[in-house]
Amino acid sequence: MTTDISLPLASDIWSCIACTSLNPLSTFPMCQICETDNDSIITVSTAGNWSCAVCTYINGSTTQHCEICGNIPNILPSIKNEDDGRWECPCCTYDNSKYIDTCIICERGTQRHMDKIMSDVHNNCLHNSQSSLINSFNSLKNDTMIDRLLTATNDHTKIAVADPQAFNNGFVEQRQQAINTHFYRKTVESWNPHSLQQLVETMKGFSKDYSRANQCWLSFCWIAYNIGYDTVSYFSKNYPDQSVEEVFRTKKAICGGYSNLYKYLCDQLAIPCKVISGYAKGYGFEHDKNALYETNHAWNAVEIEQSWYLIDSTWGSGYLDKHKLFKRHLNPYYFLSRPDQMIYNHLPENEIWQLLQRPISRTQYMQMPEVYPAFFEFNIELISPRQQAHVALILGQPYGLVLIRAPANIELTAHFNLFDKKVNGGCRIIFDSKKELYLCYFAPNRIGKHDITIFGMDNDSVEKLQKPVLHIPFDVTEMIQNPVSFPMTTKAFYDLNLEVLSPKKTHLIKVDNGTKTALIMIRAPYDVELVGHLQDKSQNNIANAHSIYYDKQEGFWKCYFAPNENGMFDAHIFARKQSNTQRYTLVVTFQIEAKEISKSPLTYPHMWQLFHDLNLEVESPKNCSTIIWSKTVPYVEILMRASNNVQLTCSIHNNDVYVENGTLAQFNRERNLWQLLFAPQRTGEHKLNIFAKQMTSVKSAVVVQFNMHVTELQRPMKFPIIYSHIKTSKIRIYEPIDGTLKKGSTVLIHCMIPNATDVFIMVDSKSITPQEYQNSILKTKLIVGSKDVVVYAKYEQGANYESVIAYF
Repeated sequence: MTTDISLPLASDIWSCIACTSLNPLSTFPMCQICETDNDSIITVSTAGNWSCAVCTYINGSTTQHCEICGNIPNILPSIKNEDDGRWECPCCTYDNSKYIDTCIICERGTQRHMDKIMSDVHNNCLHNSQSSLINSFNSLKNDTMIDRLLTATNDHTKIAVADPQAFNNGFVEQRQQAINTHFYRKTVESWNPHSLQQLVETMKGFSKDYSRANQCWLSFCWIAYNIGYDTVSYFSKNYPDQSVEEVFRTKKAICGGYSNLYKYLCDQLAIPCKVISGYAKGYGFEHDKNALYETNHAWNAVEIEQSWYLIDSTWGSGYLDKHKLFKRHLNPYYFLSRPDQMIYNHLPENEIWQLLQRPISRTQYMQMPEVYPAFFEFNIELISPRQQAHVALILGQPYGLVLIRAPANIELTAHFNLFDKKVNGGCRIIFDSKKELYLCYFAPNRIGKHDITIFGMDNDSVEKLQKPVLHIPFDVTEMIQNPVSFPMTTKAFYDLNLEVLSPKKTHLIKVDNGTKTALIMIRAPYDVELVGHLQDKSQNNIANAHSIYYDKQEGFWKCYFAPNENGMFDAHIFARKQSNTQRYTLVVTFQIEAKEISKSPLTYPHMWQLFHDLNLEVESPKNCSTIIWSKTVPYVEILMRASNNVQLTCSIHNNDVYVENGTLAQFNRERNLWQLLFAPQRTGEHKLNIFAKQMTSVKSAVVVQFNMHVTELQRPMKFPIIYSHIKTSKIRIYEPIDGTLKKGSTVLIHCMIPNATDVFIMVDSKSITPQEYQNSILKTKLIVGSKDVVVYAKYEQGANYESVIAYF
């Protein structure tokens, strides 16, 4: 595959023949890295095509750098092994051609000069064009390595069943029918024989007309239901008699007793059966040089219709949990198992019982990964590592990589542990839809023997259970330089094409030293929207602790989270397509470590996206979701800033009930602010809603909501009415603020009515001309009558008067 990149060849740099390092021209001929004298630099003729010495790609004669890896064409190859013409990489053991100097899989040997180049670029020692070359090379490096891994096939052990007819459709159906027949299981569970002879007679009588496969299944079930694993003997290594009689009497056994009893039952039913001794990757197995020192397991082989099949009644009866307790569980996977699957964790001492076309060696067996039944159930394919049963750090990187191919309906997750403890931020699972491949990154943060367990889930199944599919050790023997960590991401994160812009290379955000919030920036497609919430270590949602919105000017989502106390928190971000009316799906989770949080932590009111689209700003109260109620004042105030073409209104609700005349929204021209007043009518919980619209729009929409708890109310009040339309959008009432006027009292009506050509006041159906109306300011005294006091205004010559303010 050819990648189209266009990069200039820097004229003021040169490449060392020995180590391929790029050096400033001023240092020629002595390499700064390996100190090799480069007096004779080989130049490439432009008369014909040339082969890259690093990746072997054939480049055109006019290209001045390799189109795949960016290498400059004056690098000479060095042959590592002249005897056979090939050499084995000491890092990944890949067998490389003699014509290349660096391993095409792990690129061993190149990271030294890449690190040097990046250091030089950082210190402005190289030309800008060289910086461009390096950045582009790094962006392609991972993809190039993955592509090489996908095309490398010579390191894969081919495994095929020796008898291809053994698992024909007829046999597979017969086996599955026996497993699915619930009647067989219930019948076997009901048997309570007092002797081996009674068990055999019962089994013969029940299965006399059954096929061998059915008879084998009955024996398998009885052992699974009645024989428990002898954990005391296993862990003490003091193994008792494993004879058939002793196992039947004690109802306990280790693998030898299980296999002996199974053979005995088959013998009594005239079914040919063998006990197989060998090496199993079972409980406590470790990949070390002594793992195959002696056999550690026993299982069986049975003959059915001239074909031999494998059975492990020990593993089929249950498993040992992390507390070393035996958990009884009938597992049909180990009944008449496929040899090409069984070989991953069962290696017979006698290779004939591998039942494979080409038996594998002990070395090959140790290089095969530890897999679980779901590995084959889900049709998983391990791409890398293939020829080693462990993960290693990628050369020059603080992480290891596992490549897995799985069907579209299978979703993979992973656990990454050190000494049975989760490595926080240690793994990241990416589904590459283009390559149809899972990229599983694992980043350790300390030395030690780590464990990787990959889980799979069938999204098409009803139960949607996560099942273990693969276990791989990851032994880190040296300190990690510049360790990284990953936030937790789900498959939906990549399906929706999301990207974390900040923070990079970490799963942990620290909030301390005066900072009050954590900021996560995410780029998303235009049709994807995000929400989120903050949880404490007990998984309790923290109210009003997040603010998530799309910043149109910046072109990405800003996700703010504000811890309410010291401790650890999880910042969860959810996403969905705008066309999807279903609930949001979790896409990414960061951890937040909070220290020195004040007793009055920052909180966010509930803000809608329109709040940010209109560039609104809360001037007061700042950093607060709850309005503090004062017992001495009958109303509260919120101040907001908005552009000139935006109009604000508001409402107040008490326990979801609208409070009539409980709000007043007016514009303060002197301060260029909107004043939003809220007057509750009773005690209790209240929601203060603020609406906004552009002047040219018809409808307003809620943009922000505050909470308020009223504990005591001395004198409830109602506000006067300002009739809302475009001409009255910025009226302001100076006094009186109370909308209820006392009959017979003298009051001063003082307000601003911008742009009105004339005004008058109606009292008891009588028109009163204002004493003063200049520069949009109305000021007049009047005596309140028995009816409403209404202010009218006219905005155009010849137009009708309109009601703008009403007292009652």
